[in-house]
Amino acid sequence: MEAVIPASFFVQAVVPWGVDVSSLWMLASYLIGYVALLLPAFRISEMTGRLAVFYFGVSLFVVFTGLAGHAATAYTFSVMRAFQGAGAGFLAAALLLVVATNGSARMRPVLVAGLCGAQLAGVGAAHAIGGQLAVDGRFRWAVYMAAPLMGAPALLCGAALWADKKPRRTERVATRVARFDYGGAVILMGTVVMLTMGLVFGGNEHKWSSATVLCLTVFGVVGIAAFLAWERFAAARPLFDTRWLHERNLQISVISILFMAMAVFAHAVFVPLLYITVRTEPTDVAGRRSAPYWGAQAAACLLAGGALRLRPAAARPLVWAGLVVAIVFSGLYYTIAAKPASLAREQAFYALAGAGLGLAYPAVTYLSQISVDHGDVGAAAVVAHFLSIVGGMLGLILYQACLKSRLIANLTAIFQSDPFLAVFDVHTMDIAGLESSGPTILTYVPALSDLIGQRMVDSLHTTYIVTVPLLGAALVATLFYRHASGGAHAGERV
Repeated sequence: MEAVIPASFFVQAVVPWGVDVSSLWMLASYLIGYVALLLPAFRISEMTGRLAVFYFGVSLFVVFTGLAGHAATAYTFSVMRAFQGAGAGFLAAALLLVVATNGSARMRPVLVAGLCGAQLAGVGAAHAIGGQLAVDGRFRWAVYMAAPLMGAPALLCGAALWADKKPRRTERVATRVARFDYGGAVILMGTVVMLTMGLVFGGNEHKWSSATVLCLTVFGVVGIAAFLAWERFAAARPLFDTRWLHERNLQISVISILFMAMAVFAHAVFVPLLYITVRTEPTDVAGRRSAPYWGAQAAACLLAGGALRLRPAAARPLVWAGLVVAIVFSGLYYTIAAKPASLAREQAFYALAGAGLGLAYPAVTYLSQISVDHGDVGAAAVVAHFLSIVGGMLGLILYQACLKSRLIANLTAIFQSDPFLAVFDVHTMDIAGLESSGPTILTYVPALSDLIGQRMVDSLHTTYIVTVPLLGAALVATLFYRHASGGAHAGERV
């Protein structure tokens, strides 16, 4: 029996984590890049400092993208992607500072909407391009393509840094970095990594009650308490000792952005997985299936930007309306059975859920920027972008961890009952392996194909519904907006 199994039948994980280990490294690198290096420097308006951060980020991203595509092992690939993520954080933050600081009140909503739409549409385009390259056997080029796609436009945008003619001399980069609270940063990084790993392990290779998961979770919670105590009693210059971070509307906005980004990327994972595993479509077709979602999101972002330019006070209603639409159609999408006759309805509900998020996402980002004084807008923009990236990473990790947990519960008994499938351990199987091997399973085990397909759909649907409480949490948070923040700009009060 083993002789007829293709060598590529299953893609085994290098370590039995059940999720893409490089996603953890990417998350950690963005946190390290922003918190350890950018947070102490993002309020520096010295042009030399900004240029140094920007071009360092471009170089870091391009070089390590090439190295990641050439990596021979999964561990090397993960580490290379970590540095790649840090580079992306550097260059994005430098540009956001300039755009947010120099934009006029009337142009701010348009710029915000354009950036949000570009971010969402860019992820969708990457899905489609990556799926096409993967099906043609050019996976490494799916990694390589990130270098010109990010590096070339970034270098063109670098001219905007030179156009910033209003530097406010505050503190040099070297001085601020030298006086940075590295102790607090180390505690915070360790806490975040432990909590993330606890969520990833829980319900997958380790039970929630296992010593590994309990230790990671407990130490993560203790780490939060230790970080707060350090900030309060030990740090000479606390990480978050800035008045603008205590603005209520800013806090609500960035929390909402975090939850919304988690839902956006969980949505993005669901549909390609559904089409690859259940509809047995190749990766290029599955990648294109999400086009209505990303397209509707980008179009709704531009619509929201136009509405906010005409009437800034519409920001909160846009957030609420968009989140309600996203919640309703995400819930309705969950109820649809994956059948050929339901394809048009699936695409319509999926696109409407994306449109709702497209209305809410730029509106809540806009609210985060007008909640602070004019001099702090750039810093608020960086923090909002940072939370969107972290939310996306957490959403992917949470979704994959929940999906792996459901697949283990639904497929283990079936695999153990069949001599062909018994050689594979579902617990140590990477999500990518299950994803790419779904069609082959149905081909090689026809007697169990209906049952396996049904269990996979059940696992996907059960996991997909986690997006509804995530969006609900964002909606509840936005209900506590103040009608007018103390730092709101003239003509932009909400």
